[in-house]
Amino acid sequence: MSKEVKDCIGIVIVNYNTYDELIGCIKSIREKIKCKYRIYVVDNGSNKEIKDQINNNLTGCDDLKLIMLSENLGYSGGNNVGIRKAIEEGCTHIAITNSDIVFENDAISEMLKDLEGEIAVVGPRVIKGDGSNGQYPLKTYSVFSAILDRMPFSYIKKATGYGEVHVENLDMTYSFYGMVSGCCFLISSSVFNELGFFDDNVFLYSEERILSIKLKKLGLKACYEPQARVYHLEGQSTGKVGNPFADFHRYASDYYTIIRYCEGHVLGKRLLRVLRLFNFKMKVRKDSSYRWYYKKLITKMNEIDQGDFKISSGIER
Repeated sequence: MSKEVKDCIGIVIVNYNTYDELIGCIKSIREKIKCKYRIYVVDNGSNKEIKDQINNNLTGCDDLKLIMLSENLGYSGGNNVGIRKAIEEGCTHIAITNSDIVFENDAISEMLKDLEGEIAVVGPRVIKGDGSNGQYPLKTYSVFSAILDRMPFSYIKKATGYGEVHVENLDMTYSFYGMVSGCCFLISSSVFNELGFFDDNVFLYSEERILSIKLKKLGLKACYEPQARVYHLEGQSTGKVGNPFADFHRYASDYYTIIRYCEGHVLGKRLLRVLRLFNFKMKVRKDSSYRWYYKKLITKMNEIDQGDFKISSGIER
């Protein structure tokens, strides 16, 4: 282990089929981040063209560790590979960042100032491509907030903002029980170890919700730090509206989170299952491409009820 890697920030970037965004993210880190760091790029089974570009341009960089995976392990699985490598090499803190994040200032140093006492996770001010706010802090997830997350009860959530952290002044630092946006945040290596890393049973989605529950159980809080500023370009994404593959994972991961982590009456969880399937069925009526995924969602929910929690990527036709 090189001396330079010890006692520094491990910046973990999971990449899937993007190159220009990834290079832009790395460039902004090198230009703006002043604290001691090492970048861990985990390529999550990108296509050959992207892999070749990454290998040709990022191999051999002193400040960067390149980890090429043969298959897509999902957001949680890919991040866990990078996190474990960073901790193994002596990084005391972990910065998670999407490949389409651009650092506007020395955001990591700003977030590092807040990591003390009961504050375990810090997220920056996130600015979307149109200049609007992209930081949506969540309160600790629960069965009740999950029920309000979908029709017909979503109108109540929209009216009351239940489950969301209300921010009256985006220029003020504040802490809360919950979780900041997963697109970029800072956490100590010791806390990540205590949390058990990301839950790689989920392939996509619900990562922040699961962390919010784990943090609350340990009596730990998240913090929003407006002096840390990043741009979220939100480029290529599997999470666009009308994507049945993405929606399958969104619904399956949410149901898994409720069954595995949330305390609540069994009737509430049964109601949640009915609501999720009802909402997905509505998508089938509007778009026939959802039909196959609806059947797979029923199967996966049955498996989750029986304790088979793994939600793999291998459901795409």
